[in-house]
Amino acid sequence: MFYLAKTWKERGLQIQAVKDKCNHILEKLDLPNGDARAKGIIHVMQLCNTISAVPIKLQQNAEIRGNVPIIMQLLGLQQPKDLESCLDGLNKNAKLSFITMTQFAIENCIERVLDAIPGEKAQKTFCKSSLRLLEATKVDDHKNKHKILMVPAWIRNTFHSACIHSRASKTVIIDGESYKFEKGKGLSCGTWSHLMHCLSNALDIYEEMLCSSIVTSISNIDVVS
Repeated sequence: MFYLAKTWKERGLQIQAVKDKCNHILEKLDLPNGDARAKGIIHVMQLCNTISAVPIKLQQNAEIRGNVPIIMQLLGLQQPKDLESCLDGLNKNAKLSFITMTQFAIENCIERVLDAIPGEKAQKTFCKSSLRLLEATKVDDHKNKHKILMVPAWIRNTFHSACIHSRASKTVIIDGESYKFEKGKGLSCGTWSHLMHCLSNALDIYEEMLCSSIVTSISNIDVVS
C-alpha cells in the first residue's frame, strides 16, 4: 500500500523497508557476493544506505534546533538560510542520483542474467531485456509486471528531462497508486515515497525472476561477461 511520507523520519523508514527487502532476496538467493545476481541487489542496498539515507538523515537532524549549528559547521555554512538551500539542493540531487544509479545496477544485473541463460542474450534496451527475462522465466502476468519494472526507468528519464515527461503519456497502477506520466507535464510521482514504493514492487518481480528455476540452475554468473 502506498503512503506519502509526511516527515523525514517516515521517509527513512520507507528506505529501511527497501533495504530489508534486498536482504530478504539475498538470503533467498544464497549466492556469493561476486555473483552478478547478488551484486545487483547488494548495489541497490548500498545506494539505500548512502545516496538516499544520508540526505534524509541530515534533513531529519536539521529539524532539531540544537543540531543546526553542528550541521552548519560540518557543511561550512554561515547562515541558517544557506543550510535550508543546501539541504533542499542535496535532496533533489540525491533523488536523481539514487534512481539513476539504482536503475543502472538493475539493468546490468538483468543483462548479465540474460546472457547466462542458454539461448538468450541481452537486448539493446532495458525495456526489451526486462521483457525478455520475464518471458524466459515464465513469470505470471508478465505484461503488467513489465510496466511496473518500467516505472523507475520512466521516472529516471523524466528527472533527466528537467522533470518534464517528453514522451507519450502513460499511467501505471502499482498497489493502488497511480504513476502518471503526461506528455509535456511535470513529474507527479517523484517523491522519495514514490521512489521507494515503485522500487519495492519492482524488487518483488526481480525476486520472482532471479528465483525461477531457469535462473537458479545457473551456478555462477560473472559480473562482467
